Amino acid sequence: MMLVCNSCHSTLHTVGFFAQGDRAVQLYNEAYFAAAEKMRTELADKGLLKENPWSDEFQIIYYYLWHHEGRRARHGAMMNAPDWAHWHGFFELQQDLYKLQDIFDKRIVTGKIE
Repeated sequence: MMLVCNSCHSTLHTVGFFAQGDRAVQLYNEAYFAAAEKMRTELADKGLLKENPWSDEFQIIYYYLWHHEGRRARHGAMMNAPDWAHWHGFFELQQDLYKLQDIFDKRIVTGKIE
């Protein structure tokens, strides 16, 4: 990919762009996915996830955090699509994380799946 970019852009620009994209992916991995996975693992260990993930609000939002919003954020960052990376990616990831945290807190406190 860098060879393709370098055909029109300077090496400095290309290296900077890929470094920025790598930081966006790292941000997703550490700030969003790791936090969601930690909650999912704890709920699973305590038996607080439904057997059918498509009938469990937590697991549905978790899927969207990984596949939809997460994919848009990562792909948007790597393909120079800031609207997709931010509004349809990281902004929605933050909303997903808030929803997951609310469900997680309720299940941990009550010990029940709503």
